[in-house]
Amino acid sequence: MTIPSKSEHTQGSVYETDAIDAQILSDLFLNARNHSPPDTATRVDVTPGTIRNRIDKLESNGVIESYETRIDYQLLGFLPVLFVCTILPGEYESISQEVGQLPAVTRTRIIHSGSHNFHIVAIANCQNQITDIQNNLIEFDIEIESVSLISSEETFQFSEFGSTEEDTHDKL
Repeated sequence: MTIPSKSEHTQGSVYETDAIDAQILSDLFLNARNHSPPDTATRVDVTPGTIRNRIDKLESNGVIESYETRIDYQLLGFLPVLFVCTILPGEYESISQEVGQLPAVTRTRIIHSGSHNFHIVAIANCQNQITDIQNNLIEFDIEIESVSLISSEETFQFSEFGSTEEDTHDKL
């Protein structure tokens, strides 16, 4: 199994992994906050030090990009909003960085296709804030194709990381 690192992927190569790395990635995906290197070590029959070294290597090679906290914005009274937009391909990175500086924006996604190639997730607490976000985006010369409230989102474990007895998805 191979997993591309962000920096290496752009150069056309992939980061080689094995069953130990796959188990580490699976365990971290399922519960990074309470991840126990000794538990993973027991599953793959290596020492906890080996697991910690492997995690360090996965991080330094860009395979593990970050650990993040997921917030239920709806529970806090906010509205997660998806803006599906179109931007010029040569402006992907610069616009993504600029839009990411807007206070309401929590995530951007670049899709390598013709139209509908830029997705923005922002948080608002009323329709007026959604309108304000739209007006801010228009200033970046972004064509907004659609605006939708996000009702729910689920993340599922990539099957190549192996299966465990635990639940393989995390409902947001």
